[in-house]
Amino acid sequence: MVLVRIPAVVAFVAFSWVCMGAARAPGASQAANQAPEITDAGLIVRELCGKNVALLGESPLHGFGKALQFKVGLVRQLIDECHYNALFMESGIYDFLNIQKKSKSGQDVTESMIAAAIGGIWATREVQPLIPFLREKARTGNLTIGGLDDQLGRGTYAQREMSSDLVEYLPGDEKARCLAILQKHALWQYSADAPYRPNDKALILGCLDGIETRLSQVQAREAPWREYDRAMIESLKRSFARDFRQDLPKGVDERILYDNDRDRSMYLNFRWLLSRLPGHSKVIVGAATTHVAKDLSGVDGDEGVVPVGSYIRRDFKRRAFALGFSAYSGSYAMAGQPVRQLSVAPGTSLERKAFTARDSDTVYLSLRELRKFGSIAARPLGSSFKTARWNEVLDGLLIFREEQAPEFPRP
Repeated sequence: MVLVRIPAVVAFVAFSWVCMGAARAPGASQAANQAPEITDAGLIVRELCGKNVALLGESPLHGFGKALQFKVGLVRQLIDECHYNALFMESGIYDFLNIQKKSKSGQDVTESMIAAAIGGIWATREVQPLIPFLREKARTGNLTIGGLDDQLGRGTYAQREMSSDLVEYLPGDEKARCLAILQKHALWQYSADAPYRPNDKALILGCLDGIETRLSQVQAREAPWREYDRAMIESLKRSFARDFRQDLPKGVDERILYDNDRDRSMYLNFRWLLSRLPGHSKVIVGAATTHVAKDLSGVDGDEGVVPVGSYIRRDFKRRAFALGFSAYSGSYAMAGQPVRQLSVAPGTSLERKAFTARDSDTVYLSLRELRKFGSIAARPLGSSFKTARWNEVLDGLLIFREEQAPEFPRP
């Protein structure tokens, strides 16, 4: 239950359809909180409506407000008009499994539970209108919401209560011993003098193995949620497997290996969640573009990265669609950090060329249009520019003329 690794958690916010506005030069400013003018919004919906999996990316900085504004409207339309019935986010799987357990047992699922499951990184004013929408759709049984990540977030069920629930399968003294071990990690009760060490990992895995063994011994009538609890344990074990690795191949990039193992774990959670949906379900996956991309092997600096989107693309082929976002200029902000400015896109970049002879606030590039640009510098994967054939990475790319930072309410 690792709190040293803050999970990226996807979130979406309210969105309005608006028509094309007055002409403006590249870099022209827009009033704060003004809804972006999405000139090709209908085309994007049409491209996604007939798919089985809509992979909605965003900058891995998770701080582009207009992209978030657009995405929630898109999510709502896909659910309300295109019959998507599941939304899986780059959040920890644990809180969402707890939400599913409560919902199936007839208990109330509160907005605060959903907000905690989505995660604090997206606790913005823009995100707040999405919460009641998700709660109502889940309450009526029209939507299954789930998390893909195996990491934990602060202030969640996973951090505060999951340990107590899981150790209920253990007997007497073993229950008390494992509760102390798991809670120590969940609440990060380590110190400079007694840091998290390989021995702590071994104790935690020992407890998880013990719980898993007990789960296999109980009858379904005694433990109606054992499959959900087993999924939590398996996800936790994959997360801990990345700590203090001893099996690193010589010369391997440890960062890439870590990220690939995390994405593989996300894919296994995706398959588990998908297997419990009705046949012919339609799923929205929300995550950073570094996760939902079709293929990153041709991107400068990311040649060895294997994203979860590549597994989904392998399974669903053209029935999956990966949508990315970028910006010509503007600002962004991450939780707890100041607003930062994006550099204006240089003349040789995809973003600059896309706005040539265009006076709209956004430009949408379809797969065919992305293919025409060939290998070119662009920044759908962060604030800096990387060179790639972007049609190999994404099926579509929406570019904002001027991004703006989201608003993080003060406590």
